Amino acid sequence: MRNVWRALGALLLLACSLLAAQPSAQAATTSSGNLIVDGDAESGYCTTDWNASTTVPGWQVVSGGPGVVCYAPNNFALPSGAAPGTAFFSPGDAGDGSMTQSVDVSSASSAVDGGGVSYNLSAWLGGWSSYAGYAAVTLQFRDGTGKQLGGTAALPTVSAADRGNANAFLARTASGTVPSGTRSVLVTVAFLQSSGESGYLDNLSLTLSTPVTAPVLTKPVSKVPGYDHVFTVMMENTDYNEIMNDPGDTPFLHSLMAQGASMTNFHANYHPSDENYLAVAGGDTYAAGAVYWPNINDPHTNLGDELEAAGKTWKAYEQGMGTPCNTTKAYDSAYMPDDAPFINYTDISGNQARCQAHLFDTTQLTTDLKSAATTPNFSWLAADDYYDGEQSGNGTATSLKVQDGWLKQTLAPVLASPAWTTQRSLLVVTWDEDSTEAANHIATIVLGSQGTVPAGTTSGSRYDHYSTGRTIEAALGLPAMTVNDAYATPLNDAFVPTAPPAGPTLTTTTPSIAAGSAVTFQYSVPAASLSAKNWIGIYPAGVTPGSQGSLTWQYAPNASGSLTFAAGLLKTAGSYSVWYLANDGYTALAGPLALTVH
Repeated sequence: MRNVWRALGALLLLACSLLAAQPSAQAATTSSGNLIVDGDAESGYCTTDWNASTTVPGWQVVSGGPGVVCYAPNNFALPSGAAPGTAFFSPGDAGDGSMTQSVDVSSASSAVDGGGVSYNLSAWLGGWSSYAGYAAVTLQFRDGTGKQLGGTAALPTVSAADRGNANAFLARTASGTVPSGTRSVLVTVAFLQSSGESGYLDNLSLTLSTPVTAPVLTKPVSKVPGYDHVFTVMMENTDYNEIMNDPGDTPFLHSLMAQGASMTNFHANYHPSDENYLAVAGGDTYAAGAVYWPNINDPHTNLGDELEAAGKTWKAYEQGMGTPCNTTKAYDSAYMPDDAPFINYTDISGNQARCQAHLFDTTQLTTDLKSAATTPNFSWLAADDYYDGEQSGNGTATSLKVQDGWLKQTLAPVLASPAWTTQRSLLVVTWDEDSTEAANHIATIVLGSQGTVPAGTTSGSRYDHYSTGRTIEAALGLPAMTVNDAYATPLNDAFVPTAPPAGPTLTTTTPSIAAGSAVTFQYSVPAASLSAKNWIGIYPAGVTPGSQGSLTWQYAPNASGSLTFAAGLLKTAGSYSVWYLANDGYTALAGPLALTVH
């Protein structure tokens, strides 16, 4: 019997030891996993072209042009023992910028409201050589209405001195308590002092000390309706503010804005030109640097391939082409074959019969518009190099008049055609790139027949040429070609506008910039205060508008949007006040917004 009791005692001790071990096993499951989707930049495509822009899956780019860059062997020193993966986040070549992600933590509301839930934020932050650019990561805890709770949490940044002026990443962490009432966490990554392609980020992680429903990487939802026909026009080399500040020379363009939607925070993907065409037509910039037809020769899938696979018709109409698929200047000294992108793809340029079936002079458009049946499902309309704005002055007053006249002559028949008046048709007018700004801020206008694009719509959401490509795909029911267009946000605000603001607003995601950098401001105003003479001005700190002139200003004529002040305007370090003004600068709508230049 004694042996039995000993055996039972041994079993009891074993059971107790197992129970004692159980809490630590539970502890391993009482924290969340990483709540940031694509925090490691590994979810999609990375580029080896440091000047290229990519889509950043899972993130909303707010300003600038952040992208995903492939690791180059031996180019970066990483924390000891850490695996680099294949890619990291970089600022791109548009100067200072930012991207955000909202993390839903509502599934942990009971634990959060009970108090004692902590967070841990970590990442690798780095940069290039002695360049001062750096990445700043912050958290804002928000309640169910989006109101911020408590202060802003931040990772310690990494300076060039911290890196010993070497190409390196250093580990950074921060922790604290999640405020009661938190239902979401806004994660913001800002790339600052980014001239010189520096300031990098990788392996960004946010965890809470309580279970949270794991986030899932999803493609942005499309709000683009289906269309029978899509027309795309790409002009050249014109800044956004050159068009917006000169309505007298662009009356037709401004009439299009009144009829449709203006995308006021639209940015091209590349400098120089042709890669922007490829971004729309192929989902990637592919070529690197100043490479043009006939030296691109891209073998990848393009919109033409996708359209034909879906049983859709398509044509590119180019001013000066003369005979189908002609690539000489025999008919027009300003004609360039690559003003429509399709000649750059080898499966079109290398197939003469296919090329002649799809590439035409703009004179053919008149014939094809006579009926909806003869109008292609997709049309690319291209001016020659004089009328598209390049040879006529790159955004000068003369260039604007030339572009506006060509657009009126070319698009008025489209808007009067049976395809437009009897079927659902979409028109996108955009530019390849800007002419003077590193931010590559360009105008983009969207019109839809049958009331599909509400007239007078404006959007301050950040879009780019991959957004245009995805909009075309969504409109015509086509699959994505690459990760870039698959994860790009379509031009949704053109079709489903956001509610008008309750009052004037003025914000920026980069309140601190390096001297000489570009800076972008977002604004909105109720209809009652809307005026073509509203503008944003930058003043010395403490100066009241009207008492002293602004240092620089731009018109903000839309109900909402964004304005980019070009690199080089603010070269002196110091504090500045930004005002959103009416009545040509004499009545304050919003401000002052503090801006620091260092």
